[in-house]
Amino acid sequence: MGQRHLEAEAAPSIDCAVRRLEVDSAIAVARAAFDHAGELATLAYDRTAAVLGAVRLAARRTDAGEPDRDEIAAAFDVDPERVVAADELLASHLGSPADADEIRSLRRALLVAREVQTAVERDRNAGPELPGSRLAHAAPALLARARWHLDPSTDYEHPGLDPAALRAHVERLEADLAFARLGPRLYALVHEDDGETDEN
Repeated sequence: MGQRHLEAEAAPSIDCAVRRLEVDSAIAVARAAFDHAGELATLAYDRTAAVLGAVRLAARRTDAGEPDRDEIAAAFDVDPERVVAADELLASHLGSPADADEIRSLRRALLVAREVQTAVERDRNAGPELPGSRLAHAAPALLARARWHLDPSTDYEHPGLDPAALRAHVERLEADLAFARLGPRLYALVHEDDGETDEN
């Protein structure tokens, strides 16, 4: 009992691990992963491996970038094989993300939408630049919106993009990309835990 207590005290927190590995943007996902199956990973591999496995999984499924195994071992003096095994156990309880092609396609569409949004916000007429461009191939739905939008106050169609509709479109694409990268179960857990600040 005393040994387990000392081990729990010596293990890094999720906050500490993401800071030391410089993957701060993955913190909410790491917390959700650990909260969901961290106890099982702790029982199988120890708390340090479980915490680092959650951080590794979270960094891989976000844009934080997966930390190198040797980097993890050096930063925390831990067997990287145990961390990888804990990561795999957590992943088995959280389900899989979307396939790489779907994620790439969503990322491309989001980049295009953001590029057009920037142009619109700078008062450039983005609509006429899209047809036949590289942007049109990456986001055909956005191309259709770029040609015309409906003014709700008059019911007349006008050329160009409606900035509010474009912002909403970008937000939908961001949510779709997060859902694809995290997978349905982990996405639901992250959004269920939104706003929580408890440190593991």
